Amino acid sequence: MSDLFVDHPTGPTGPTGPTGSTGSTGSTSAAPAVLLAASANDEWAALVGAAVLGTDRRPVPDPLPGWDAWARATDPAVALLDRAAAVVVARRAGACPQPRPPVTLPAAPVDTRPVCPAACAVRLARLLSGEHDLLLPEWFERCETAGIQLPWASLPTLLLKARRNPALDVVVRRLAAGRASWLADVVPELGVKVARSAPTASTPPFTTPLRPPDSGAVVTSILNVFYDRLATWANAPEMRVAAAAIDPAWLPSLVVELGRIGFDPTVERTRRDVLAIAEFRHEMHREFGAIPAIPATPVIHVTPVISVIPVIEPHEHPGSHDPSHDPSHDPSLGDHS
Repeated sequence: MSDLFVDHPTGPTGPTGPTGSTGSTGSTSAAPAVLLAASANDEWAALVGAAVLGTDRRPVPDPLPGWDAWARATDPAVALLDRAAAVVVARRAGACPQPRPPVTLPAAPVDTRPVCPAACAVRLARLLSGEHDLLLPEWFERCETAGIQLPWASLPTLLLKARRNPALDVVVRRLAAGRASWLADVVPELGVKVARSAPTASTPPFTTPLRPPDSGAVVTSILNVFYDRLATWANAPEMRVAAAAIDPAWLPSLVVELGRIGFDPTVERTRRDVLAIAEFRHEMHREFGAIPAIPATPVIHVTPVISVIPVIEPHEHPGSHDPSHDPSHDPSLGDHS
């Protein structure tokens, strides 16, 4: 390809051409780049024509000067691909990147709540991947109770998942505190509506399983089913719901007792499944329990100060009329009329 970078004495790149040293629009240093670009375009056009028709019906044209180094293969098809690869590399190497278009994005709404701990964020990511997603409503419930932010890295996934569940969409947007609408506005590629979807009567609820009145009795029933070797895989969904509904205080006991059950091929698969969701839920509660409580805003009690203003009787003016001090009305002086 060295002959591409040799300045020709005459022609469009010579001293009198547009890119020659005496030209009015360029310099000699620009000539190799112009030649290489034109040669690459011509070579590419010839290769595309041969590739469309096939090397069996149309022979591959001879390479242009400078491209023959990649036409050494004996098979015409392989030689065509080698030459095409060289042209593609040359064209991409000479491409100049376009300037970045100016993009002005509105700032995300400020959220003053504490950041979601890393352990809780990882737990949410596992739930969104399908691992024990039965516990997803409880995760949101604990997040809202703790008063922390949603993991913003998981917000796009949550919004995409909520497109099929309006009840989940309501919960996500409430906990996102305005950032869900902001993200839907600045990233329209997500295909998420800026306004939340309104649940209908047919929308499945997004709530935790109903807690039984006696969680201890439920734990005993679960263990008895395993002890009696009746916990088949068909009963696993019902037992998972039971493990997700009991009082969290009973989870350690359920985990310990399930771990003590001996191996039995009839119930082992179900035992591992129920044990996994119980351990998962117990760890989730432990992670949320490690979040320090948000200090309450101190309430300042102001005791009202009542100022007692004494009542001052008005003084009588010396010249005011008072019968008791009027000498003309003194009964001891008698009547002088």
